[in-house]
Amino acid sequence: MKAFLTNPADPLIELGPEFADVTEFHGRFKSMPSIIELDALEVTGDVWLGSDVTLKGKVSIHARPDVKMVIPDGAVLENRVITRPRDVEGPL
Repeated sequence: MKAFLTNPADPLIELGPEFADVTEFHGRFKSMPSIIELDALEVTGDVWLGSDVTLKGKVSIHARPDVKMVIPDGAVLENRVITRPRDVEGPL
């Protein structure tokens, strides 16, 4: 699912089919992340975001099949590609 925004200053956000159902979409976020400094976001797979998550620059989060990817509370992801749980634990 792509979100096409009318303001070119808004970030480009692409979400996988796991986010298509509105109820499941809301359940995957403890709270909406801060995207004030976000340029682009791509999320696919079984991804869940904790509370107070901040996304900056270009962020890609891709959970592999049969892997639940949890972005922990308070995480700050800036210009990151996350493809496995330990990528979240690495240097932020």
